Amino acid sequence: MLLRHPIFPYIIPFGTFLLFTGLTSLTPVSVVWLYPIKTVIVGLLLFMFRRTYTEIKLKVSLLAIVAGLVVFVLWVLPEGRYPTLGQPKEFNPFDKFASHSWSFVWIAFRLIGAVVVVPLMEELFWRSFLLRYLINPDFKQVPIGTFSWLSFCGTVVLFGLEHHQWLPGIVAGIIYTFLLYRKKELFDCILAHAITNLALGIFVLVTQKWVYW
Repeated sequence: MLLRHPIFPYIIPFGTFLLFTGLTSLTPVSVVWLYPIKTVIVGLLLFMFRRTYTEIKLKVSLLAIVAGLVVFVLWVLPEGRYPTLGQPKEFNPFDKFASHSWSFVWIAFRLIGAVVVVPLMEELFWRSFLLRYLINPDFKQVPIGTFSWLSFCGTVVLFGLEHHQWLPGIVAGIIYTFLLYRKKELFDCILAHAITNLALGIFVLVTQKWVYW
């Protein structure tokens, strides 16, 4: 069966996420409804394929936590000085909902998406699948954390270009990938990515700088 091909558990959640992200830009109000829907659907896809992701071994690393915080600082410290791809749109949920209760519901989905769904989905795609696929299309035969210049440069640059702030995106990709090479554990990248996004979410909520979301 075609859907049993080993690449699909990696590209289907990622592709679905990109599809919904693209739909979000079609209308200013679509983000209100599409982000929670995107979070739920991509989360369900990851759960459906969960038995495929045998490379994930739950093990907390202090180095991963530090790496995640370093990426966060590099992301927000030189505020406004990074070149961007397009003009990032600012979305303040408190301006979009009549009730603050609905604003908090949306924020909860945003945090769950940013801290749980996105790190898992992106690290599986970029640093488990694509990083190894660029070494050998039979990527499951390539050990996690195997280095090649093509796979390193290709995934880091593409990961950066996925973000409006492409330069800190590239720097984040470099740090997460170096962490993978050092530890040989995909969960370290997932944890570091989650820490970055959690810190960024707290920063947004405290400072009200919604452009980072």
